[in-house]
Amino acid sequence: MNLSVSSLSSASQPAVDRDQGEMRRRGLKRFWLAFPSYAAVLALLCLGTYLGSVKGGVAALITVYTVLSLGLIYLALHMGWAVRTQDPMLAFTQSSFSIALVAIGYALLDDLRSTALLWLCVIVVFDLWRLPRQQVRLAMALCLVLPMLATASRHYWHPVPLNWFHELFTLLILAVVLPVLYAVSGQARAARSRHARQKQQMAETLERLHELSIRDGLTGLFNRRHMLSLLDDEARRSRRSGRPFTVALLDLDLFKRVNDVHGHAVGDQVLKAFAQIAQQVLPGSADMLARWGGEEFLLLQAETSNDQALADLHRLREACHAHDWSPCAPGLSVTFSAGICQHARQDQVDHTLELADRALYAAKAEGRDRVNVHGELASTPDGAARACRRANLAPASATPLLSNARTWTDLVIDDLDEKVPPLNEQPAHGWRHRLLNMLCGSNQKLRPAMALCMLSLCVYLASIAGFVLYVMPSGLLTYEQGMGFVAHNVLAIVVPFALLRSGVTVKWRDPSFVMVQVLWGGTGVIIGYGMMPSTSPSTLQMICLSLVFGFTSLRPTQTVWIGRYYLVMMLGVLLVRALSDVPGFMPRRESLEVAMTCMVLWILTLQSTRLSDIRQKVREEKRQLIEATERVSQVMVRDPLTGLFNRQYMQVLLDRECVRHQRSGKSFSVALIDLDYFKAINDTLGHAVGDEVLIGFAQAARNHLRDSDVLCRWGGEEFLVLLVGADPGVNGVMAMARMRDALAARELGLSDVGLTVTFSAGVAEHLPDEPIARTLQRADEALYAAKAAGRDRCELAA
Repeated sequence: MNLSVSSLSSASQPAVDRDQGEMRRRGLKRFWLAFPSYAAVLALLCLGTYLGSVKGGVAALITVYTVLSLGLIYLALHMGWAVRTQDPMLAFTQSSFSIALVAIGYALLDDLRSTALLWLCVIVVFDLWRLPRQQVRLAMALCLVLPMLATASRHYWHPVPLNWFHELFTLLILAVVLPVLYAVSGQARAARSRHARQKQQMAETLERLHELSIRDGLTGLFNRRHMLSLLDDEARRSRRSGRPFTVALLDLDLFKRVNDVHGHAVGDQVLKAFAQIAQQVLPGSADMLARWGGEEFLLLQAETSNDQALADLHRLREACHAHDWSPCAPGLSVTFSAGICQHARQDQVDHTLELADRALYAAKAEGRDRVNVHGELASTPDGAARACRRANLAPASATPLLSNARTWTDLVIDDLDEKVPPLNEQPAHGWRHRLLNMLCGSNQKLRPAMALCMLSLCVYLASIAGFVLYVMPSGLLTYEQGMGFVAHNVLAIVVPFALLRSGVTVKWRDPSFVMVQVLWGGTGVIIGYGMMPSTSPSTLQMICLSLVFGFTSLRPTQTVWIGRYYLVMMLGVLLVRALSDVPGFMPRRESLEVAMTCMVLWILTLQSTRLSDIRQKVREEKRQLIEATERVSQVMVRDPLTGLFNRQYMQVLLDRECVRHQRSGKSFSVALIDLDYFKAINDTLGHAVGDEVLIGFAQAARNHLRDSDVLCRWGGEEFLVLLVGADPGVNGVMAMARMRDALAARELGLSDVGLTVTFSAGVAEHLPDEPIARTLQRADEALYAAKAAGRDRCELAA
């Protein structure tokens, strides 16, 4: 037991080391992404010290604190100490350090004090989304509490008395801005979560699509198309290395009789049971076993001689003899015949398959239930072997419809249903859902825009309160100027809500017209900053908020242009104030303030552009996921050769039609069709011609059936027609007769091998309260009667 535990721990240790290494790498990447921002801040502090706007001692203190903290964080990440803590990337540690740095700057700086709080926008919107929710709440509390403590500490040590009304107004604006920034940060978290979730869903869907494309839906073995590619790979490897491989074709003896006597459900069980026996007997070669078509299988064994392959197949014969087949049908016994051929190094794969096929044919001619090796036969009948042409024949899309057994395809469908949630899944109906439903009605497209509208409402109401309660009473603006800004904010509230609620913008290129709102709000706030420089701590916060407000809806190019517009406006305001000789204008202080603000705005623009790119990727990946899901659906419901519905999907339609029959009393019929002498076509002309015949029949049948009738490939050369509204079953017989007459004058197959193909059919009308399995069995019995009566005819089931 101790040895087992030790071995398990040793086996899991590399995975743990890989996870720790990945966390260390991500933590260092995050550190170096943030490092240029810290360096730019320290550079501006040095510039401010040189210009006399920042005290040297303050700049030195902030620089020492920043360098030491960043050095310790880097050392912990680089040495791998952090990966053994609860914060392996030190994300919360770095966020807390940044918030503390903002508070220190807000307490100690004089001329650049108004720009310190700007960095909270960067931290909250683009940093906190990586943290768990509990740490996010703690960080948000620090963002509010630390600036309050900084203000209180400044009151005790700063020689100039504080304007408490102004300080409280700044903190109140901060208290309004932070929740809005937190909500916007939630949009960033949601966008990245959707991106990660859709990438995982895409990978899972593509993996399942790949599995569906290479696996047989009934047995779970490789299909013929994939086995052909495996044969090509093995042939190339054999030419390079000179090592041989063998190919064996296996055919279940008298399998058509099993279908005719016991029904297709029993035939499906036999095929699945044989595949399971083969996988148990040939564990080393089971992955190279494929369903070649119908009741045929192909076994590819690398680096194996004829003698080894012969011994393996004899063991498989003995296992089939010993297997109890009575659960499939009483008294049933199943045997197989096989032909083996060793691939010659310079030979073509097609020729090897043809030789194996000749050996198989000889085994059947000698009495079946035997294995023959090519080259050890006394004689081989000329012209009797089938030409194994390399056509893209996929196995019949058969699934067990009349049994309770689960197929590999069923398991894949269940797995997809469990792991890939619907793309249009709606959130639970909470109070937010009811509020949005009341505000914007049933228009789902406008709900994100209305949510932004509600956030902007809170900000604009706070701004109006600030103008009415602080700006105008303090004399910072005249009454007319203040009311102009109030009207500007009222328009920003009323117009977007009215347009969105009316639905006028639904057909616009930008239904939310977020870009217009961001430009309108940002322009007003920047003008306000130019007219009220004393309120810069508040107005600069509003400028940053208005910039990041639209990143959840704007395209990357729009985000860049808006960022440039804000920078130009800020520089324009500085230029206007410098040229207009405004009283109290301080060039050095305001130039540094604008420079710091422009740096923050540009960082916000770059980060917003990244998130806009992620949102674009989310949309593109959603489209790709929908397309991949549709491809999976097509693989699941369509036969790859004929393009008709496959047997599995037809079963779903039959079950639905039974329910409809019980409710409405409207009857329906099923017609089971079998192409006459189709096996002879494959045997004498090859599978390529047989494929063309199947495709041609499917096209002809669709052209002569009603739009309401549903045609599917039932398996091999058999087709099933769901005749909706065929009342009674005699009408179904008449429909089959018309289609039979139409096909009699049509040639099917390749252009140089025209064939006139006939078919036999059995029609059964579904009876009230009759299981669909019984209806299909009656149709199968009628088909068997039609074949026994001479073929090329249609019979009605009793």
